Amino acid sequence: MRPALWIAEIIIFAALYFTITFLLAPISFLPFQVRVSDALIMLSVIFGLPAVYGVSLGCLFANLFPVGYPPNPLDIVFGSLANLAASYTVYRICYSRLSRLRVILSSLLSSLIITLIVGSYLPILVLPSLSLWDMVWVGYIGVLPGELIAQSIIGSAMVLALARVPKFREYFRQKS
Repeated sequence: MRPALWIAEIIIFAALYFTITFLLAPISFLPFQVRVSDALIMLSVIFGLPAVYGVSLGCLFANLFPVGYPPNPLDIVFGSLANLAASYTVYRICYSRLSRLRVILSSLLSSLIITLIVGSYLPILVLPSLSLWDMVWVGYIGVLPGELIAQSIIGSAMVLALARVPKFREYFRQKS
């Protein structure tokens, strides 16, 4: 792939991620969240590394400019790294090997990766004192349902639908 096209795809994914997160800010931030923009992580299946880097960069910008509270270095760094790890995992499992089972399993694993990383630091950001129960309830149980909705339902459905479109199938074959 030409470098200019690759960079353009990264910028498009970053802009999409940031825009969706910003427009849906009331449900994209804080402990109990459904970050719908995380559905874009699943597009690593079709678009490969530009999607991986784009959603990570988009997450970095979304966490740099959160709505309703000041940016937090923990969220900026670890949120972006969580997206990078999750989208790269999806890419490694599914890229050039598209199947319904791989898409669903990678979405579950990706959701778990983000839940473990973000859920581990999120309670520290929002709670003045912290217990193990707070970590489990606010951190993990607060993040996992939203990630499952975003990635396993919306993201997987989006990938499986796009895989049926002839133009995307052709694009997918060219990239693999």
